[in-house]
Amino acid sequence: MKSFSIRILAVCLVAFGAGLAGAGAHAQQSGAHTAGQLVERLRQGGYILYVRHAVTDHSQSDRDLSDLSQCDLQRNLSAQGIRESKVMGAAIAALAIKIDRVYTSPYCRCVDTAKIVFDDYQIVQELRATFFTNQKETELLAGYLKSQLSKEPATGHNIVLVGHTSNLRDLTRVWPKPEGVTHVFKPLGDGRGYEHLGRILPTEWGQLAGFK
Repeated sequence: MKSFSIRILAVCLVAFGAGLAGAGAHAQQSGAHTAGQLVERLRQGGYILYVRHAVTDHSQSDRDLSDLSQCDLQRNLSAQGIRESKVMGAAIAALAIKIDRVYTSPYCRCVDTAKIVFDDYQIVQELRATFFTNQKETELLAGYLKSQLSKEPATGHNIVLVGHTSNLRDLTRVWPKPEGVTHVFKPLGDGRGYEHLGRILPTEWGQLAGFK
């Protein structure tokens, strides 16, 4: 009887895990727009861009996060991340995508991404990573992100949020991978939330802008 119960539990756990994986995969694919289609929409304005920080140097690690202004104690952008951020910034300008506001997590890798791509930005503590936050903090940060994804930008413009994997994944089940990816959301207005439209990879910006 005991071994039978263990087998039943194992089957349930496998099914549960498969269900979660399926849900995550479905959410990731919920936005079916191509990168080109997304750019055309962004040029009209009215969208939220969730930008995961650019590629980082994984030989580094976050050693002390008590003061997020201390970049030497964090994982920072790699040369690739800096290069791709510069291309993204140039592409957004060339494509005439208008940005209303840019909000970024206080982590240095996010601030540097915002600085390189958009130049003008505002650091928002509520966009900090939820990797090490307790339940109360995590719920608070999720509530902030939900409100921002639902907020309608100024006419003809878009709003940018520069952040981390965990925050978007936990709230929307959309996994922002790889580093530097941009996910596009449409605020639905009237308190109806938002719709995930798709993603633009960091390597696609140059192609979209017609750079060689």
